[in-house]
Amino acid sequence: MRTALEMARAVRERAVSPLELVEEALRLAERWQPVTNAFSQLHGDEAVDEARRHTDRVVRDDHLPPMHGVPVAVKDLFDVAGWETTGCCAAYRGRVAERDAEAVHRLRAAGTIVIGKTNQHELAAGATNLISASGATANPWDPGRITGGSSGGSGAAVAASVVPVALGTDTGGSIRIPASMCGVTGLKPTHGTVSLEGVMPLAPSLDTVGPLAASVEDVSTVHAILTGTRPSDVGGGIESLTIGSLGGLHVAFLQPEVLEAVMAAADVFEDLGASTTSVVGEECFAPEVWDEIAWSELAEHHGSLLERPDLLHRRTAELIVRGRDQPEDLTAAARARAGEVRAAFLAALSEADVLLAAATPIVATLAGVEWVQAGAGRLSVRLGAVSLLTRSVNLASLPAVSVPAGFSSEGLPIGIQLIGRPGEEDTILRAARAFQEATDHHATRPELPAG
Repeated sequence: MRTALEMARAVRERAVSPLELVEEALRLAERWQPVTNAFSQLHGDEAVDEARRHTDRVVRDDHLPPMHGVPVAVKDLFDVAGWETTGCCAAYRGRVAERDAEAVHRLRAAGTIVIGKTNQHELAAGATNLISASGATANPWDPGRITGGSSGGSGAAVAASVVPVALGTDTGGSIRIPASMCGVTGLKPTHGTVSLEGVMPLAPSLDTVGPLAASVEDVSTVHAILTGTRPSDVGGGIESLTIGSLGGLHVAFLQPEVLEAVMAAADVFEDLGASTTSVVGEECFAPEVWDEIAWSELAEHHGSLLERPDLLHRRTAELIVRGRDQPEDLTAAARARAGEVRAAFLAALSEADVLLAAATPIVATLAGVEWVQAGAGRLSVRLGAVSLLTRSVNLASLPAVSVPAGFSSEGLPIGIQLIGRPGEEDTILRAARAFQEATDHHATRPELPAG
């Protein structure tokens, strides 16, 4: 697959037109959609019309925006003018946006062409992408398996090379989880650095917006577009960095092959000249605190949907009820505990510039599997196993990037996450770029379905 930057370069060099790129993306979407169900909405005619306008501009304008003509997709939480924003929840069908979300506006201003909206876990309130009014999303590596969520459609669309970039949101791992399980790169920025305007909320104190993409370079470029900053140079050596491998509970519940991938990644960083160290980080691990904050805020923003239970999945309704009925003192205690988690992470980041951990404790499971043995115990897929290692990073409001780090014996992607200090996306992206230059895990893609 060509990356977004490679596509943009080819457009500027007039080696390919935006129309050709969009038409190819739509052809691939048509081939993959019956297999993965990655899109909740495809707007092919509109995308083609926009691509023609972008192609005309190439002919008459030498000063093109940085991503001119690149096809992209956005999660169904983002407003796109004239399109429904449903959060893949039947109760919100017919909710048509009047204008683009700020993140979508910035992407379009940079020259991209949005071809459609990606499928997601209903209201982003889950990490499997099995619950959706648009139907479950399937993993392009093995359609019998989950993509992870809640930005699973975005992960699947990028993994399948339909688009090189797709926007997602990450409240408790919803970018990093599908990036890991689908074998792509995904960035959760520091909380508050990317506008949430025009994005359907799950839990605003935890919600973040970020890209899933084919490479670290693409992720870095799109992040700069979303934040209105200059793209950082994520190349160069990492000899000055200290990489701290999180231990304790961060490794206690890993499948053996996931643990092996994390250990191998630490070796790669050491071979690249970085200093490596072990960080226990026990106080950095508090996924249960996330539940008490997130479901309370979910109920605050979507509680009225309980009046229409026929249009809401039973599991989503249970989470809203849980948040609605939670005592205020418990929510307040959880928020205080979140501050302690942040302090623990910052203490760990005083010992290291970047923290290394698995992105998910398990590889993508078969869709019907409920319990998985992982390390020290059995984990429930439905009750949060896949987000076990990501939720605490959101509690701490820190940036983290998930990058492909290998494959299981069954050929399923394994991802690591690199966690940094507040506002230090450049540091984690530099480490991630060095890792990708030293490995080729990110370059492998699932086979195109026959047809």
